[in-house]
Amino acid sequence: MVTRTEKRLLRPDFAAPSITSSLLADFRLVGASLTRFTLRARKGFAMSGMPYMFIVAEGHCRVGLPDGRTIKLEPGDAVMALGGAPTQLAVGGRVSSYADMGEVWDANAGPPTSLEGYERPVDIAWGDGPVGCVLIGSAMTLSHRAGTPPVQKTLPAVLLARDSETRLRFWTAALVQMLDAESAKPSDGFAAISTMTSQFLMAQILRTHLAANAPALSDILDKGRSRALASLMRRLQRHPENAWTLADMAKAAGMSRTAFAEVFARATGTTPFRYLTGCRMNAAADLLRNTDLPITDVADRCGYRSERAFRDAFVQAHSMRPLAFRKAQRAKDDAIARP
Repeated sequence: MVTRTEKRLLRPDFAAPSITSSLLADFRLVGASLTRFTLRARKGFAMSGMPYMFIVAEGHCRVGLPDGRTIKLEPGDAVMALGGAPTQLAVGGRVSSYADMGEVWDANAGPPTSLEGYERPVDIAWGDGPVGCVLIGSAMTLSHRAGTPPVQKTLPAVLLARDSETRLRFWTAALVQMLDAESAKPSDGFAAISTMTSQFLMAQILRTHLAANAPALSDILDKGRSRALASLMRRLQRHPENAWTLADMAKAAGMSRTAFAEVFARATGTTPFRYLTGCRMNAAADLLRNTDLPITDVADRCGYRSERAFRDAFVQAHSMRPLAFRKAQRAKDDAIARP
């Protein structure tokens, strides 16, 4: 019996994730180093080479972009480069040189304290004079899937997000307090907390960008997904013998499993596995009609490890057993061949 709570959760608006949620599911982090940066005047640092983000928690700073522009960041503003594009961050006026982040890191943080990453917060101070800015930063490691979605190619090299859209200032204030508490009383598991927190912050920045660029992204996404689905469907037709899983098909299409199942159903009117079964049954019919292979070999070439499972699927698709189908097709071919 379905409870009242379950009925409420099963309403149509909760039946499937939104397109944005499906997209965000593709951007998974497998590691991140959540760090507090205290920047002082007369020094800056340059970041590049790996996915990263910085969010202003207090004060303000300037970020130099790859195209030569310099943008002022206020509390709650964020800069993120999932492809590791170079940026320069500093406080105050002109800075004569920018230290590479590797140099800054080595001067403030030791090697990781566990195989998963830093089990204690890293607190980096850089520059001289009064404090001008406090940043929440994270150097991130994306899962292999995060580079494949079509939407990844639409993101700018450096993504800027304002607090008025992301509302990150409410979260950074809490994060500063959390890092203070964690430093004062360390507890194992911080490496995992660091990754999960960075995942949340990244999602907030991405969803703001996706919302602001919805029409253009939707068009690119539809075209990219159409090409990806067409390519996958050809692979299913050509290789029905493969032991395809939903994860395999989603990876081949460059989507998360949830997004893939939803997009596939919308594009084809059926499920991925029903389509795969159709490909296998078409291949089986061709083999039965044009070869003398034993049924066991036909089943194996169509992705079935059990002759019984193959026979049951074939009967459901063609309303007759494989051998009966072969005999019927041969008789039909002979009748056509007679003068």
